[in-house]
Parts: sequence; structure tokens; C-alpha cells
Amino acid sequence: MVEPGAINRVLTLISLISDHPELTAKQAAALLGWPVSTTHRLLRKLAEAEFAAQSERGFSAGMELYRIAGRLGPKVPFLRIAEPLLQALSARFNETSLLTILERRQLQMYIALSAAPADPMRYIIELNRTAPLVWGASGRALLAFLRQDEIERAIESNDARNVRGEALDPAELRAQLATIAADGYAVTHAHRTLNSVGIAVPFFAAGGQVVGCVAFQVPSFRFTEEGLPELVGALKDAAAVISQQVGAQAQV
Repeated sequence: MVEPGAINRVLTLISLISDHPELTAKQAAALLGWPVSTTHRLLRKLAEAEFAAQSERGFSAGMELYRIAGRLGPKVPFLRIAEPLLQALSARFNETSLLTILERRQLQMYIALSAAPADPMRYIIELNRTAPLVWGASGRALLAFLRQDEIERAIESNDARNVRGEALDPAELRAQLATIAADGYAVTHAHRTLNSVGIAVPFFAAGGQVVGCVAFQVPSFRFTEEGLPELVGALKDAAAVISQQVGAQAQV
């Protein structure tokens, strides 16, 4: 019989190598606070089952993990619902649009989907990589609708700086979160990408739990305060569609 603790460790390792490819056993052990010998043994077991792949540089996701992700990806309701909405947003405004999903247990988020405009000015978007909630419009739009104790844990556990190298100002964050909760959207300037503005609106599952955001990433030179209401309005419309359809599916 497999012990629950061992299962949890295996699942934790799968998540780790998905977010941090080419990790050595020593690096993984340091990140997790585990013994190196235990970490290496579990990584080798994952490699034997092709959930991990081992190279000279370390361990990465294996072909079996990619196979499962490939089978399940198109079936994720958020992706099916959001893809045409993002395409329409990018076509209408000629800006990069994003779908971000909340990892509530970890107080993290990841970009699950993006749509690029026809304009040559595009961003390279890394999908499915977790990031803290305290930086960026999407992260803050999610954080604003979590419990107060979760907000405080996100602040206390954060050691990441923004792309300009600035440390988090908890007082500034708390003040902005109150504004976001009242307005229903977030705007940030150059938190994750230089010379860009993030605009994000959250969407909710049945029961009112925040689960993700739809967002724009706009080059700073194209952003204007006068154009903000139209962008926010379009994002709110898209978020409302996702919330409605996800809630309807959950009740079936």
C-alpha cells in the first residue's frame, strides 16, 4: 500500500519539474527542503514511468506527462470558452490578450492561454508557469478577491521583485487591492514586462469563487487613460461570459 505522504511527494515533484525544467536532484531537494537521496530516488522513479526525463542538465517533464497534458488541455472548460473570446479581443483592439488561472492553494497564478494581434509589436508569453499574485494586473485582480488571511500570506511569503528590481510595498499593494475590489479591474505599469501596461478583470465560478482573469498586455506608448474604459468594458464583458458559462456547466 502506497503511503499518502509518498503520493504527495511524487505529485509535488511533478509540479516542480513542470515549473522548473532541467532541475538536478540537489536543486530540487533544496527548493523543497527534502533529503537529496530521497529526491533523487523519486525523480528516478518518475523517469522510469516517463513522467520525467533525465538529461545531463537535470530532470524535466517526460513524454507521459506531455501526453496527458495534451489529452486534457482542450477539455479544460476555461480554455474552450475563453479561446474565441481572446481571439475576438485581440482582433478588435490589436493588443495581446491573456487568460490567467488562479492556483489558490499555492497563492500563485499562471497564464493558460494567450492571443496575439496582427501587429508586429507582440509579446512572448510563457504559458503554464506559476507566478506570485502580488505583481501584475492579473495577479492583483485575483488577490483582491481572496480572503484577508490569504492576502496577508501572499504578502508575507513574497520575496519576488518586479521587473524593474523594486521590492514589494505592502501598504501600496493593500491600497490598490481595495480599489480593485471596488472597481472590478486592475491596472499595473511595468510589473512583469518593461514598458508595458497590464489590465485585468477577474471571472468567477459558481458560488462566487474567483478562479481566473482575462487581461490585456499593452505597450506603454500605446496606452492612454482615455482609452482605458473601453478596454476595461470589453474585458468585463468577456469575464461575464466565462463566469456565466462555467457556472452553468458546474450546475449541470
